[in-house]
Amino acid sequence: MRQKGFLGFVGKISWTVIVAFLILGWHYPIIGSVALICMIAPPLLAVLKGGRVWCGTACPRGSFNDNILAKVSRSVNIPRVFRTVFFRVAFFIFLVYNFIDGIIQAKGDLIKIGYVFYKIIFITTAITILLGIIFNERTWCSFCPMGSLSALITKVKRRLRTRPKRIVVDRDKCVDCKLCEKECPMGLKPYDFTGDNDKDLDCIHCQECVYKCPVNALDYK
Repeated sequence: MRQKGFLGFVGKISWTVIVAFLILGWHYPIIGSVALICMIAPPLLAVLKGGRVWCGTACPRGSFNDNILAKVSRSVNIPRVFRTVFFRVAFFIFLVYNFIDGIIQAKGDLIKIGYVFYKIIFITTAITILLGIIFNERTWCSFCPMGSLSALITKVKRRLRTRPKRIVVDRDKCVDCKLCEKECPMGLKPYDFTGDNDKDLDCIHCQECVYKCPVNALDYK
């Protein structure tokens, strides 16, 4: 179970968007530019709401990971290397370089520009599936450039003394069963989200830990 209500419904079906995108974009590359929405939405919501809200609610790839890829994934721990700042920055630069270079090479041709978007989504989806099967269905999400940017924006917002909603733990209730860590799709440790630390920057706000906590020690506020 992820988000309840309307957001939960969106989270369960939005994976169809990326499937349709990959099929239609193969024949009509100009459709590729639609991917710009999924590139803008995560950091925009991070600015407005704080956190990686998009990742756990409406992201088509995230939905695909949870509802499709999870069925064939080994679901083991995500390798730490994918969470390191060095790897994230290096991958971000690599992706942006190839994106900008492709746009320049397109020379204003909308079909070629669409193909640039399509190619990036196709390749990153292939990476998502490969790593998702070998490791954990949300492995890609641990170093997704837009997700990482959203986490950075959230960190800045906190430094500016804004308090966006987040998972908080009541240590007086917590019994250290660590069930929340087991249930977290990102492999985080919600029981350690205490005080004003930034250990929850990669939290995708799915609230799975809140729903599964046996003693109601976790809350989203």
